[in-house]
Amino acid sequence: MNHLLEVKVRYNRRGRQGSPILVNLKKSGETTVEKIQQLQENLRAIIRYYNSSPQYLKGYLIDVNYNDIIAKSKRISELLKPSGKQTNDVVVGARFSEAPEGQENHIITYYVDEKTVNRTLERLEETKRFLTDKLNGKATSENFNETIEKETNLDYKGYTIPKSIIRGMIVDCSVVESMTVPNVTANTYKESFLLTFFQTECSLSDILEKLKIDRYQYPYTFYGKDTISVDWNLYQVLQGKVPYMISMISSDWSKITWEVLDESKPKYMRNIPRPANEPTIGVIDNLFDESVYFSEWVENEDYLDEFESVTGKDVLRDHGTEVTSIIVDGPDLNPWLDDGCGRFKVRHFGVCVDRISVPRLVNKIRKIINDNPDIHVWNLSLGTDDEVSKNFISYDGAVLDELQANKNIIFVVSGTNDNRIAKNDMLRVGSPADSLNAVVVNSVKRNGMPASYTRKGNILSFFNKPDVSYYGGDYEAGERIRACSSKDVEEVYGTSFAAPWIARKLAFLIDIMGFPREVAKALIIDSAAGWDFKTSTYKIQNQIGYGIVPIKISDILESDNREIRFVLYGTASSYVTSNYSIPVPRDADNKYPYIARAALCYFPQCSRTQGVDYTSRELSLKFGRVNRNGNIDDINENIQDDIGYAVDERKSRKEFRKWENTKFISKILKKNRSLTSYDERLWGISITSKERLAASITSNLNFGVVVTLREINGVNRIQDFIMACTLRGWIVNEINLENRLTLYNKNQEEITFD
Repeated sequence: MNHLLEVKVRYNRRGRQGSPILVNLKKSGETTVEKIQQLQENLRAIIRYYNSSPQYLKGYLIDVNYNDIIAKSKRISELLKPSGKQTNDVVVGARFSEAPEGQENHIITYYVDEKTVNRTLERLEETKRFLTDKLNGKATSENFNETIEKETNLDYKGYTIPKSIIRGMIVDCSVVESMTVPNVTANTYKESFLLTFFQTECSLSDILEKLKIDRYQYPYTFYGKDTISVDWNLYQVLQGKVPYMISMISSDWSKITWEVLDESKPKYMRNIPRPANEPTIGVIDNLFDESVYFSEWVENEDYLDEFESVTGKDVLRDHGTEVTSIIVDGPDLNPWLDDGCGRFKVRHFGVCVDRISVPRLVNKIRKIINDNPDIHVWNLSLGTDDEVSKNFISYDGAVLDELQANKNIIFVVSGTNDNRIAKNDMLRVGSPADSLNAVVVNSVKRNGMPASYTRKGNILSFFNKPDVSYYGGDYEAGERIRACSSKDVEEVYGTSFAAPWIARKLAFLIDIMGFPREVAKALIIDSAAGWDFKTSTYKIQNQIGYGIVPIKISDILESDNREIRFVLYGTASSYVTSNYSIPVPRDADNKYPYIARAALCYFPQCSRTQGVDYTSRELSLKFGRVNRNGNIDDINENIQDDIGYAVDERKSRKEFRKWENTKFISKILKKNRSLTSYDERLWGISITSKERLAASITSNLNFGVVVTLREINGVNRIQDFIMACTLRGWIVNEINLENRLTLYNKNQEEITFD
């Protein structure tokens, strides 16, 4: 077996190359006089609506219904453009239309004043006059062709707005279906909801005061500046008075769901050594039973307030105890799942009995994380019965993403279970399994098929969740996982018991092997995907993610003798971060005899208020041979950032995973044939960074990449690669599992000075 390599390369950095962008319709787009008239009537109807309603806001909230998935650069730029601002500056939300999967279009919400709407109406009128006078009432992409413009003497003089605005208005109208007043409604009856309001100049507390909401008659609780928890009665009041202000409606309760299938037995003791210098994993769950045999390995805190402490005094502590038992002693309880990671200590926080409100859970998680900065890996096996929304990230999922973006931590979250008796369809996962920065884990049977209680992704229509799958047991005998409860060792099943196995692996990679969390996550993703993802796994990726993580940690840290597998770590601090001199060894014919794959992970800032446009930063990955033009022949044929190429947003998201914080690319050849070396050129990697709203890169963002090259003829070329990297002055570390363990143990020894 070959060891995993850690290669420290030097990156080149460059900013965005500025070039004038000519505004034009897409090839199939058109704008007609009739379309402009329709949009004018839409705006007039919006004005009438707001003028006939009590004035609680200074401006108008307007939904722009696009006719496609729209890129940031293709959003409207002249329609609804405020004076002295860009239209993107007044975006307050984004969601998808109700349509079959794959056919959704963007609905983006803007907040503008009445003057802007009236100015837009005037400009639409002038644009309509231009279309009638110059283009017979219809504009297409050919009308803006420079040659045709000259041949037809297309003249923009004589209008009250300049050429750039006329063209911008025409292009904007071609991508807009309609404009309406926002109206988001609850699709099911619930006792209580979390309501999030659009951000305007008027605070939510001011709005409630203007509405004269009596807090004694209609109790509510604030969670942040724009979200409140309400009951059904208050929801109906708010929906009746200010439906246009409500941007999101989500579940208010998180519940532990699990099954224990054995009858209770007398408790007996198992042998376990005393803890030493093992890493600590954080567990946030229900309560822990300190009478179990491994309690010395657990630092326990019942994280309950005074009322919860009274009500939870004599309750069962099974679930939290079972989850923690897997982290501490899972391989001894389940020898067939011995991962080679050893045992781990646990800092266990019992935050509830069996059910807790989402805002209360979030507040506890924030404080726990802030008070325990030494823990890097956190296991969270809680979740809601309700499905996550198609149009926004859950409140708790968003908080997990925020914490991971700002702190050096990673959450492992269970994919939630479907425990319905009758299952005519497959439920989407429950929150917080929609956390994009977390590693979300679903469960599979021993044969690798999804468990009977599996719930599905994707998130916000295309983000790949769950991330991975692992063995979490199932209903049938012989499929269950053994865990220690308050009573004794039980046979259990659920995603709750798949997640802690991945927490163990991540803690091993981060705390023992010393990898940054970005690299550790990429190693987990890459090991699960392997060479089968593009050929088979992707067909059920909404159920098992990128695949099943190998049981043995050695299978993550080692590879076949025919493979060169290495990790790269870096920081994206400019538009492009790249290295075009990776010395991949050639064969005797001066060619590259490889198939290749790569995984990229990073932890971006996110914005829940932006709805489906949730991630604020995009890192686009290219890896492959450097061709004669000095560009990378990407193994995934990614051309979205190349000069002269235009790829629509829907295709970029589907094929190149644009805006997703995990990228997996691979090149699988139907026939084993070597690749041309392009005049002695080497291989390269390029990371292109784009901000969702800002025009320039405003902060650094760490990333981790795992690259695997498989020699198609079975030749072991790893020493050639190591030598070539060393000759370039790069540092190459072979990740020897035994050596790293020895080093970790040495570093953890306490030194006593006489």
